[in-house]
Amino acid sequence: MASRRFLTQLTRTLENARHASEWHEAAAEFDRVTGAEDWRAEDDSPYYDARALRSDILTLRALHERGDAEALASALTESLYRHQGELAEPALYQVALVGTKHLVDRYLAACETAMYWLAETEHREVPFSAKLLRFQVAWKVYGRSALLLSGGATLGFHHLGVVKALFEHDLLPDILSGASTGAMIAAGIGARNDAEVADLYANTDQMRLDGLAPVGLGKLRSNGGFLDPARLYAVLRHNIGDRTFAEAHAHSGRTLNISVSATRSNQKPRLLTHLTAPQVLVASAALASSALPGLFPPVELEMRDRHGRIVPYIDGERWTDGSLDGDLPKSRMSRLHNVNHFIVSQTNPHVLPFVAHHGRQGVVPIVGGLVSAAARTQGAYATDLLRRATQRSPETLRMVAAQAHTALTQDYRGNIDIHPRFHWALYKKVVRNPTRGDLARFILEGERSVWPLLARIRNDTRIGRAFQECVAILEKRARRAS
Repeated sequence: MASRRFLTQLTRTLENARHASEWHEAAAEFDRVTGAEDWRAEDDSPYYDARALRSDILTLRALHERGDAEALASALTESLYRHQGELAEPALYQVALVGTKHLVDRYLAACETAMYWLAETEHREVPFSAKLLRFQVAWKVYGRSALLLSGGATLGFHHLGVVKALFEHDLLPDILSGASTGAMIAAGIGARNDAEVADLYANTDQMRLDGLAPVGLGKLRSNGGFLDPARLYAVLRHNIGDRTFAEAHAHSGRTLNISVSATRSNQKPRLLTHLTAPQVLVASAALASSALPGLFPPVELEMRDRHGRIVPYIDGERWTDGSLDGDLPKSRMSRLHNVNHFIVSQTNPHVLPFVAHHGRQGVVPIVGGLVSAAARTQGAYATDLLRRATQRSPETLRMVAAQAHTALTQDYRGNIDIHPRFHWALYKKVVRNPTRGDLARFILEGERSVWPLLARIRNDTRIGRAFQECVAILEKRARRAS
């Protein structure tokens, strides 16, 4: 057994790692000396049927070697849906740092191998058109993953590190959502192709960071907020470009979603995408989603009409911060894009204290969870009373009460939750332009928050990514044949 001093040194190395490889090397050593690697080598677990997994691996390999495509497809389908839920159990990733049971990895590899063989190999008993349709239907049934970036004012720059870590490990979902600052980051990534994203991280100096500019007390009333929306819009157009949602989707291949909240009580929040608002300017949507009441005035969305002119999207309607009503628009994304697996990067200042304990073990996290749950319950109750008491008040007051209640009752969690290490010093930077040094620290801390979750993200999305690649292979072949 390793000495306490050695374990402390490894823990410090993990906490202060500056590169994924450095973190992984220390994590592997930590697992070795603590016995977690031995746990990975043992097949049995209370969370899945080890005998069934071993049997399915043998069956898939045997049918593959025999070349029986029809039987392999049936066995694969049955096996995937039998084990899909149990292999996503979070407890499987709370023992070892670098991954879960080796049996799980072997099973997923066997499924992946079978899928690629079925997609890439000619099978006389399965016509090509039928094969493509079966893969498309199976992928739809299985579902897709998405990355959701929360609001968070300046703390939202942590999202850049989250995206960087996922992108560099080929784990960045094609479907992105953002609200408030998360919308700025999602828009900047969603409007770029892979080469441009790589260039952005190689040269972050190309990003403008001066979006927050006070208007001064003299213009406060006429502006409708403390900060200048024209300055923020200029920065967003520099960082994002002038593409519409449709143009961004065609250019990058990514599906971008931006939440905006309504300013009228009888108007619903919107999720802007290339499907729902194809001609809306992405930068305009990011501006609207970032217009936190009190700091910025409500924003009129802009679109490009068929003549190429910039005109209002819905004349007379104005929109505000998307995190007020739809920080994580999971239900709307499920309907639009068949998403059933959500990776959430959470940086909202009013949420971080309540999620800091999530995924941790021990007495302190348990007590923290109980306290935060109680505080959130009482806050929701109090704002509900306020909402009821203001039913006959002016619309502005009703909206404030409703938004306060919504902020406390929203579901801020996903299937996998990522958040930076919480400390109160972060709050000094909440509404302040980051310096270049701040940006580097935000990105690094965002990366660090992802590294311990890489194995789980990789495994939870592995079959979905294989479905996507197999369908792409078959669709490319169909285009060549037509």
